[in-house]
Amino acid sequence: MAGLALAGPTGAVLAAAGDVRALLTRTELDRAGALRSAADRDDFLAAHALVRLCAGRLLGRPAQSLTVVQSCGACERPHGRPRLVEAPGTGVSLAHARGWVAAAAADGPVGVDVEAVDGTDVDWRTAGAVCTGKELAAVRSDPDPRRAFLRQWVRKESLVKVGAGTLDEAARLDLPVYGREPPRWRGWRLLDWGGTQAVGCVAAREEMRLRLLG
Repeated sequence: MAGLALAGPTGAVLAAAGDVRALLTRTELDRAGALRSAADRDDFLAAHALVRLCAGRLLGRPAQSLTVVQSCGACERPHGRPRLVEAPGTGVSLAHARGWVAAAAADGPVGVDVEAVDGTDVDWRTAGAVCTGKELAAVRSDPDPRRAFLRQWVRKESLVKVGAGTLDEAARLDLPVYGREPPRWRGWRLLDWGGTQAVGCVAAREEMRLRLLG
């Protein structure tokens, strides 16, 4: 069975999810409430609701019946890789970035990332730290360097989330350059998507289906 990824604007996801506060745990609601920005709170709530909707569709279960928890091996704070209490064998992942959210569920490890495309310039110091020389050259020569860099970033972030590497060693994840679809990378399938406002990627061992909301 193929895995499933869902992504879309925060507003569209909140509209589709209904009463998101009825879906989330007290811990998640407290984390959302601690965020100062209303936009950040909406992104958080939408992403945590979307991962339940995504997993629910994959498993054939109501989103309300699924509990998402996060834990960190380095501290006691409730963050880190998410997991489903009721289906620990199902991998789940979520992401949010300035008005956009994404989630994925699969029968095994899965990682998803999304980034909003804006008019800001590329931070070349960051780009040099996370890209290989070949990738960096491709980003510099692209007509839209910012978008080209974000494409590589979301690919690498999705691989980091499945444990294929770390952001500290992102330049060692030698991915095909922007503009070329990489169906696999060392056994991982990479599924890209993107429009004029956001780009994203999901990484998994299995085939993934993608549905864009809104």
